[in-house]
Amino acid sequence: MTEISRKARGAVFSKITEILVPDRLESANTIAALDLGSNSFHLVVARALSGKSFEVLLKEKSMIRLGDVVSKLGYIDEAHAKDVVDAIRSFRALAESLGASELVALATSAFRDAENSSEIVDLIEDETGVSVSVISGAREAELIFKAVSSSVSFHDQVVMCADLGGGSLELVIGTQNELLWSQSFNLGVGRLTARFFSDTNQLGVKEIQKMRRHVREVLAPVRAQAERYSPVDLIGSSGSLLNLVRIAILAEQPDLDPGALGDMNQAAVKRSMLRSTGKAILKSDTATRFSIPGLDPKRVDIIPAAAIVLDELMQIFKFNAMTVSEWALREGIILSELEGYDSLEGGIESIRHASVVGVTKRFMWNSFHAEQVAKLALSLFDQTISLHNLSDRERELLFFAALLHDIGEHIAMEDHDKHSAYLIEHSRLKGFTPQEKWVLVCLGRFHRRGYPRPDFAPFGQLSAEWQEIVVKLAGILRLADALDRSHEAVVNAIRVERIKDRLVIKLDTDGDFELESFGLRRKRSLFEQTYGLKVVLGLDLES
Repeated sequence: MTEISRKARGAVFSKITEILVPDRLESANTIAALDLGSNSFHLVVARALSGKSFEVLLKEKSMIRLGDVVSKLGYIDEAHAKDVVDAIRSFRALAESLGASELVALATSAFRDAENSSEIVDLIEDETGVSVSVISGAREAELIFKAVSSSVSFHDQVVMCADLGGGSLELVIGTQNELLWSQSFNLGVGRLTARFFSDTNQLGVKEIQKMRRHVREVLAPVRAQAERYSPVDLIGSSGSLLNLVRIAILAEQPDLDPGALGDMNQAAVKRSMLRSTGKAILKSDTATRFSIPGLDPKRVDIIPAAAIVLDELMQIFKFNAMTVSEWALREGIILSELEGYDSLEGGIESIRHASVVGVTKRFMWNSFHAEQVAKLALSLFDQTISLHNLSDRERELLFFAALLHDIGEHIAMEDHDKHSAYLIEHSRLKGFTPQEKWVLVCLGRFHRRGYPRPDFAPFGQLSAEWQEIVVKLAGILRLADALDRSHEAVVNAIRVERIKDRLVIKLDTDGDFELESFGLRRKRSLFEQTYGLKVVLGLDLES
């Protein structure tokens, strides 16, 4: 690595937003996906990195609640048609400002139901130049599954995915790599609210019972079909289900900072907590609902219907918990458009790896050094199993942390460990549980210096077991980072040997390893404190 390139990588950017939304490359493949849902219109603009990885440049939402008016009138009236056109015109301008080479706009349940949907689609194209495709429930389910299976680990199981929108509920059963069954139901929260609740301020007991019976009557007949595939877990997507999970988590952990729930991908909540949350919502009036921690004010009138649908769904299909995916239809659109790019196969490992590599590319990291540190870290991990007793899961997290540890240099060389932690925390890494992501954040923060302590919020939010894992992995990562202090990969291989109270590291090197020796002396203290051994460097790798 030349001194000039090091200085270039250490350039300081004046605004953090410029770092999180970097300058667009003219050659980048930028795609805009527009999901015209029954509750909200969503725009995602993304830059393709690979067949399963993309960098989100912009997310925008407009909550038009089109499904409500269609449920009541049967068509899209003039006032809402104007809102639709205005929103799409604005979204197109945003997409074009970011250099989107294409805009894919798909409309779902409300457009499928509206008597005048074809006229509205023509109006949109005439007024905005955007061509809208109204897709079937089956196609909607397919795209949602594509997104969810690229975002959440199924743990080698058959799962059911549920996406609850304003107009419809999509249920999909599949493995990480294969969709097995899907069906769309007219059980959207906007549709149900308009049909069953005459006054959303104070819900009537009989109205709640009628809605429950209706949901049960619609879903119960397909239980036998679903049970043929034996789904073991439930994964929910869409704003309403995410909002219910957020409320449940904050109810269970009242001292938790709501800001810590910014990225809830793969968060899991037990059915008992979701039922408790639902009961509280159904008993409350509008004013009380507004005061519920975590509730989205824009969903205050439709969240009761969401609670009922989810409760009946989990009861009918006998699920004891739900995991959530932050990716849904809009991300499915992008993934579908990316299928022409180099694809990554192999399930969740590829998803996680592609997500990490996507983040590293975004911040122009030194891949040569990161990959060398990853190689050395895994070698140290494998040769010290008797000391740490960690599993392949932790080994994989160490590998990803090694790839990510220096991305903070994109902001500045000074304090780059803190910058790395910030960028990891605010990057949407897919396929990782919230706890696993906090582990990566902590390893980014403590790969260089300091002892992990609870006053660092991400570390403080981990369980005692995970905190111990972080300390063990951070000690290993520091040694690996020290053994490439020159960033020249002079160490070809290492051999580790325990001799009494010492851990002797012997090196096979090409050239001078004086910087590596110096780095090891500076960075060995955390490992020594954690494992109770003195770390020393051997002269060479003996045969």
